[in-house]
Amino acid sequence: MSKRIPKRSKELLNKSIESCLLAVEVYNKPQTKFRSGGYIVLMTIAYTSLFHAIFEKCKIKYYHKERGSNKYIVIDGEHKAWELSDCLKEHFKNCEKEELPIRKNIEFFIPLRNKIEHRFMPELDDEIFGECQALLHNFEYILIKEFGEKYAIRENLVFSLQFAKTYPSSKEKEIFVKQNKGFERIKTYIADFRNSLDEETYSDQRYRFNVYLFPKLVSNKNKAEYAIEWVDYDPKDPEGMKDYERIIGIISEKVKPVSNSGYLKAKEVSNLVEIELRKIYGDKFKFSYSAHHHTCCMYFKIRPKKDDPNPERTNPNFCVYDAVHKDYVYTQAWVDFLVKRLSDREELIKILPSLILRLDYEKTSNSTPQLENNEIETYL
Repeated sequence: MSKRIPKRSKELLNKSIESCLLAVEVYNKPQTKFRSGGYIVLMTIAYTSLFHAIFEKCKIKYYHKERGSNKYIVIDGEHKAWELSDCLKEHFKNCEKEELPIRKNIEFFIPLRNKIEHRFMPELDDEIFGECQALLHNFEYILIKEFGEKYAIRENLVFSLQFAKTYPSSKEKEIFVKQNKGFERIKTYIADFRNSLDEETYSDQRYRFNVYLFPKLVSNKNKAEYAIEWVDYDPKDPEGMKDYERIIGIISEKVKPVSNSGYLKAKEVSNLVEIELRKIYGDKFKFSYSAHHHTCCMYFKIRPKKDDPNPERTNPNFCVYDAVHKDYVYTQAWVDFLVKRLSDREELIKILPSLILRLDYEKTSNSTPQLENNEIETYL
């Protein structure tokens, strides 16, 4: 790495760092409502500028060319530069396996930025906090790797003060989620992206930052101690891992594992959905776990088909494969999701047309309609 950074590269580098610091400032401000959205937009600018600075330093042309020509596209007198997705392809084209979680973490935010840029969605904050934190760590990792410790920004950042120990749910937030149809589409994207990752990448701290936070007891009030101490996770450091494993061991002793705790069987899901939807469609509404619930699982692609060679490829927000019993268990979030989607009559008609047809028929007749053989299973 050259000691002297080209002028244009340094300008882009400064822009990148400023955008990153501004992103953190926006996220940590107590009264910020467009928290995740503002953070993602500014971090996208920060990363794009960082990669452009790297390309300038390495003398890589990062401009779009006209189709079928070597002529660069010019807009308002400036060459049209690569977007973040283009930068990722160039920067990580020869990346090693250990950097794959970093690339996936950045890729996660590109379509998400496009989806939420003009939407007000504070309920996403706790949903994607892990990815947001990893995005910041990865930024500094690339920054230091390419330009050296001189440009490290961690000294400018402190642990933000918190009023609450957890993210509280409010009635205002719940009402907003119900009124915002775009939120479900974004949630689906998040679930699908996570589901597309292999287990090793998804659990990597560089893709999604996960931590335990627990009180630290101060042993000596006259001794200077840090209120917060960071125990780094580095599998390549045996000594450091001893501290990490010791802490996890303490937590594991306190939290006894219970198999499938908090999960529901398909029949339990169906019963809960049926109870809620009867409030809308009447007491004759029936939601079968063997037919209707299975249809919904396939329609929303939360689990693979029965004979799929990879049964573990589920949407973890809604469904988990139980390898011991060779079946699936489901979350309360899946119940809530089904109730919300099927409460919309048009959605119900699209997913389970024969079910709503039967309901409508029974409203005008006391007899059961004659069914074709291929429809019988749908009604059971």
